[in-house]
Amino acid sequence: MPNDIEIPRFPRLPGRRRLLILLLAVATAITIVLTLIYPPGGVKRTRPSGPPVCAQGVTEDCVGGKAMVIMPAPAASATSR
Repeated sequence: MPNDIEIPRFPRLPGRRRLLILLLAVATAITIVLTLIYPPGGVKRTRPSGPPVCAQGVTEDCVGGKAMVIMPAPAASATSR
């Protein structure tokens, strides 16, 4: 019968080799996580300062300043005939 072909099984890795692979995988994962948390080169992260608050008499380029708004002309009323 053609289906009686015996396929050889892949040999099982020795225990020391499996332990080595496991340790290398864990070390690689830890290295990747630490590199993401603490990037190389000492990147300094600072909080951005907020926009400046308006001083007395200043009205532009600060929080609380006035904004120029262009209003459309009022439409002709529909009630006038």
